[in-house]
Amino acid sequence: MTSTMPVLPPVLFVSDVHLRQGDNAYLEAFLRFLRVDASDASALFIHGDLFEFYVGPRQGRSAFYAPLREALRQLTAAGTQVTLLHGNRDYLLAHAFEDTGARVVADQVVITLGTSRVRVSHGDELCIHDRSYQIWGRGVLRWQVLQTLFRLLPLVVGTWIARRYRMVSARKHGRSVRTGRLGSILDGAKAVAPDFDVLVCGHIHQLASTPVGTAVRPCTLLTTAAWEDGPNHIRWDGLKFHLIGPIMPQS
Repeated sequence: MTSTMPVLPPVLFVSDVHLRQGDNAYLEAFLRFLRVDASDASALFIHGDLFEFYVGPRQGRSAFYAPLREALRQLTAAGTQVTLLHGNRDYLLAHAFEDTGARVVADQVVITLGTSRVRVSHGDELCIHDRSYQIWGRGVLRWQVLQTLFRLLPLVVGTWIARRYRMVSARKHGRSVRTGRLGSILDGAKAVAPDFDVLVCGHIHQLASTPVGTAVRPCTLLTTAAWEDGPNHIRWDGLKFHLIGPIMPQS
């Protein structure tokens, strides 16, 4: 999806918040970000994995997330354009939360910030060498029929399945941490870099700025970290991008 008009500053990017059902303190930390850090934003992109896992509309309508819905509603009512992108943990969002005024997008968005052409995505699609994930995580598990069946499951059943899947994914994540998660998306980023000036994504849980272009066609990859490591986001002030939060060493 391409923006036909430039997006005015300031613009914020955040991902991998991983909101956990029942964790009130953690939810409040993100609500504070929406009410304070994002209060002056022209646009906010929450580019994937807002939730630890999302198993369908019953979860989104639960009383626990009512403050989140209200905070998003107040933000959009004040004039901030909010875009929610699907991540690998919450691709079942569909059009949930659009009643708050937010826009929900399944894949990536392309916007213009100043003179820069910017691609915003979750980042899991850039793991081009992880064949098993591309086949299952971004393929089979996202078949429409399976998504429909999963949404029809009782919330307790869907939650149990999601937690079991997260356990398997966590073991895989542990191995990737030892080998460096940035490397898992570099080739994918370099493949799309020629068409953009800046790539913004999450997924690898590392707040970093990495050159992925060439001398002839420069491009910068900006990645956001996981909120378990501390609140973080990227802010574009109209002149440059600022990485705000704990900067992790690059692998």
